[in-house]
Amino acid sequence: MKNTTGLAVASGKKTKFDKELFKRSVLYNVKTLYRKTLEEASPQQIFQAVSYAIKDQIVENWMNTQKAYEKQDPKMVYYMSMEFLMGRALGNNLINMQAYKPVKEALDELGLNLNAVEDQEPDAALGNGGLGRLAACFMDSLATLGYPAYGCGIRYRYGMFKP
Repeated sequence: MKNTTGLAVASGKKTKFDKELFKRSVLYNVKTLYRKTLEEASPQQIFQAVSYAIKDQIVENWMNTQKAYEKQDPKMVYYMSMEFLMGRALGNNLINMQAYKPVKEALDELGLNLNAVEDQEPDAALGNGGLGRLAACFMDSLATLGYPAYGCGIRYRYGMFKP
């Protein structure tokens, strides 16, 4: 797939979301990460299990994109910012994967509410102002346009950022 930069993007290949695999992955994550059943797991543990199941789906596309970048050796944008107000990642990832509806259905089938799961995600708190919003919008724009880019932040020890 070609984007506006002319680069072939490996992650442009649409993979069908496998609802049954996702459900098995959530149950497996609860079992192996916390040694619990779904009924015994806390809301935060369920959130983590769902997040890991989504990460497993995302990582394949990420690896394919990295291989394409290595092969094509494109110019890369590195954006340095003190703050990034990216918001919560789970819902954003589901929307970007076009998997929000199937994940909601899968969680419903497991007796879970997606909104309640999403509410367990803490805000990253990587800033508090306009610079963080600008950085987040800039990175979203680069991704939307298909530009190869990385957002680089700092680890500030004595202010609002945690080490």
